[in-house]
Parts: sequence; C-alpha cells; structure tokens
Amino acid sequence: MNVVNWLKEHDNGDTRSAVTKLACAGDGKSFIYLSLPFEGVYCWANDVYCKEIPTDYNDSFRGMSLNFCTDGGCEVSLFNGNYVYVRKGILSIDTSATKTAHHYPSSRYKGLEIIFTLDGFGPDYTPCPRELLAIGFNPHAFLKELEEKSTHGSFLAIPGELWQRKASRLADHLISQDISIEEIRFYLMELLFLLAKESCQLKPAGIGSVSKGQRKIAAEAERIATQDLSQRITVEELAKQFKISPSSLKKYFSQVYGMSFSTYLHKLRMETAAALASEGTHTIGEIAERTGYQSQSKFGTAFREYFGKTPLEFKRLQTVSSS
Repeated sequence: MNVVNWLKEHDNGDTRSAVTKLACAGDGKSFIYLSLPFEGVYCWANDVYCKEIPTDYNDSFRGMSLNFCTDGGCEVSLFNGNYVYVRKGILSIDTSATKTAHHYPSSRYKGLEIIFTLDGFGPDYTPCPRELLAIGFNPHAFLKELEEKSTHGSFLAIPGELWQRKASRLADHLISQDISIEEIRFYLMELLFLLAKESCQLKPAGIGSVSKGQRKIAAEAERIATQDLSQRITVEELAKQFKISPSSLKKYFSQVYGMSFSTYLHKLRMETAAALASEGTHTIGEIAERTGYQSQSKFGTAFREYFGKTPLEFKRLQTVSSS
C-alpha cells in the first residue's frame, strides 16, 4: 500500500472534510486514519497490530516524512542498507519512500505521520501552503537545515515534551475520528510551528543501526523462540546456533524488538495465556503448559504479577463480559 498514492486517487474533496479510516492489513485490527489538511500535505495516524504492511514503491517520490511513535516501534531502512528502529518518543525525519514493506517487529505500532509531497511544490519547493509559511514553516528550509544532521537519509530525534504531547493528542483524535478538518489544521500548524522554532535544538536520538545480517539473526532467533511457546530455549542455545556470542545476540535482539529477549518472551507468553483464557475452553493447567510453564503455581504467580489478577479470576471476568 502507498498511502500518498491512495489519497491522490481518492481525493474528491471528502478527504478535506473528514478523517478516512483505511484497513492496512488483513487482520481486521490494523488501520490508518487519513486526512489531507493542506494541498501537498498529508497527515495520518497509524494504529497497527501486525508485523508487516506491503507497500507499492514509488521511486519518483520527492518528499519528506515526519514519523512520530507513540507506542510500539517501526523499522526505518537507511541508504547504506542498515536499519534503525523508531520507538516511543522518537521522531524520524526521512526523504525516501519505503521500498517493499513497512515492518513492525513487535507487531505493534501507533504514531503520527506527516508527509510533504515536495514534488508538488516546484523546483524550490514553492509555493508552500501559505498557512504554513505564515507560521514560519517552509519544508525545503526545514529539510535543508537538517541535512547535515541526517545519517544515510534519516534523522532520528527526540522532540521536546510539549511537542510530544501535542503530537500524541492529534494521533489520538485522528484514531477516535472526533476531530474536524479545521482542528486538524490547527493542531498540525502548532506542531510545525514548534518544529520550525526548535529545529536547531532537536536532540539526536542516538540510536545505533543494525546490519542486514544482524537483523536477519534477530528475526530468526525470534521465530525459533516463539514457534512453540510450550518449549523454552535460552539465549545461549540460540547464540550457539548462529555462532555468535550471547551478548551479541542480546544486543541485536533488543535493537530490533525494543526490549530484551527475556522480556519479549515473557510478554508474549502472558498475552498468549490471556488469549487462551478468554476462549473459555482451556483449563488453567492446559494454558500453563501451552505457554511454557510446567508448574501451575509458577504460572499463576507470573500471570498475577503481569495482569494484577489470577488466571481463574481473569477467565471468569472474560466469561461474564462475553455473556
């Protein structure tokens, strides 16, 4: 999916007066909430619960994207073939289109995205929407100012707390679809005004990149460790398979998935246990066994620490709410 192309094809005026909800995967849970506040400026909220969304690559795309993460994480490919991962509170500023697919290693991503199709602004990126020029924001000037800071086509920064709050609020309103086009324009101009004012003070996120080989190792380790949660495999065992040190594997994994190997697996086990309990057809013992716990007592303790209630209490509450 290419969101900008979709908007161009469907721009019959409605995109200026409403937020358009678009399914971006076949899971029934992942959506993009689109708006076109100004000519050549697109704004949307991502609410994703899958690992990958295919995209149609447009090699003629000339633009700039601002991608701010409010939950989860997404992958950004660099010009040199390496990858970096945007996490909560990080703003990614990019000038290239995604070539094959958008990747979300932890199957969760929520955030605000703003795209300027600079090819529509002419050779010097003008005319820029007068509303943006009026607040001192020129996409060309902003991009030029950040070129020296960018690394292989991307600049990852940590915006100020005020900017983060306003960006999160706009994303939430877009997802709730309880906002008018006038309000979207106002909130967007607020964000761009703050960026124009503070661009020289944007703090680099300082996130290290991973190579294609390191990314592949992390993904394969995740696949092996999660294909059967009833079985437990250690980092040491996995590292031996890949002929690398356990510390290297831990580093690659945390860079790609945004959390440690043990935290990732524990989270997945607990969420899987909750899903099984919600089905109402499995005993607590069966759920414990399927999520890698030989001791029902240890499973109960881990579940209660994670969810604040015992597996049986959780199961009963799900039964009541579904009846």
